[in-house]
Amino acid sequence: MKDLGEGTIRRIDWQELTPVVLLLRIFNTATGIRVLFLSLIGILLTLIAGYGINCNSFKSHETRNFQEPVYIEPLLGFQNQQQQQQISFREHPAEYSWQLVRRSVLVPWDIFSIAGIRLFRLEGNSIGAYTAWFFVLLFIWTFFGGMICRTIALRLTIDQSESDKELWQFIKQRGTGFLSSVIIIVLGILFCLIPIKCFGWLFAYPVFDYLTAVLFPVTILFGFFVMILVIGLFLGWSLLFAAVSVDGSDGFDAVSRMFSYVYQRPLHYLVYWTVSGILGVLGFVFVSIFVDGIIFLTYKFGGFPVQTAISSFGCLTLPETYAGLSPPENLILIWCAMVQLMKLAYVFAWFWTSSVAIYLLLRRSVDATPFNEVYRLAPAKPRTLPKL
Repeated sequence: MKDLGEGTIRRIDWQELTPVVLLLRIFNTATGIRVLFLSLIGILLTLIAGYGINCNSFKSHETRNFQEPVYIEPLLGFQNQQQQQQISFREHPAEYSWQLVRRSVLVPWDIFSIAGIRLFRLEGNSIGAYTAWFFVLLFIWTFFGGMICRTIALRLTIDQSESDKELWQFIKQRGTGFLSSVIIIVLGILFCLIPIKCFGWLFAYPVFDYLTAVLFPVTILFGFFVMILVIGLFLGWSLLFAAVSVDGSDGFDAVSRMFSYVYQRPLHYLVYWTVSGILGVLGFVFVSIFVDGIIFLTYKFGGFPVQTAISSFGCLTLPETYAGLSPPENLILIWCAMVQLMKLAYVFAWFWTSSVAIYLLLRRSVDATPFNEVYRLAPAKPRTLPKL
């Protein structure tokens, strides 16, 4: 047997050679059973909470149309099926592709960003509803998003998984970082907005208008801080969850890492999300065909007259009306809608998986931290019996 020598290349670590290949693992990781299950439960709670807040809002705004949900419209996708059928890829490839992207990988960005924007709009009687919706989303996905990110962090770094007990222990010990990191940035934005509002009030009084005009650069400075915080939060808030899951960071450390990575590597960050988005859309098309195929084969070979159950590439399509359908037919439609939720489960699973993967890539680029470095819980100390 020929001696190959010590300098022979026996294995190429493509992940170390070209780190971006880590993004190719997103689909396999996002379709894990635990990840999809946690994502599905979070989506169900989000839908229930959204409809609950909508019902309360419509009671005080009777003139509004219930067919247009206020808080969960991104989750429902495009309800106008006739408009979808008119658009074909051959005739309008750009518009068709854009709608496909909006119905898939942009859904999490839509629902979370819209909730944050509405929190600061402060429009009349809707302040309470907007605030409630923001914090409902924050609490639901602080728990489920945190558990998903932690599961993904271990799979992408050391290719292991924690037991349910260990995962719950991590949430109890480090879970406050998910919530506190977002609240820290929101409080920072409010802290900078308050002086701007105060200067505006002072300018309305003749005595203080000259003083306010002289000190107007101070107002601009606070506006600059607000924009830094808003842009960082809008673009990189998902990295907060990844920082806590991967490094066990507290709220302040997660915020520091997020701003550091986003502002030091903005092009890297955008390119990573673009590549991940393309792969996410392809994965969504595959999952949609698989889910729709299940529904189609079930009602086709079973002879069930429920053609409205097929939704094409929509995340979740509800029939416009249940009138004229018998209770068993309505129940079948409900079951079909539950199956369609697997599309949304994949989308949110892809979103959190991409966040962790991109965080690992940025951490390696900025801090030169190896991929396999991840926060591990300290082993539980065995209980000892007291000495007599």
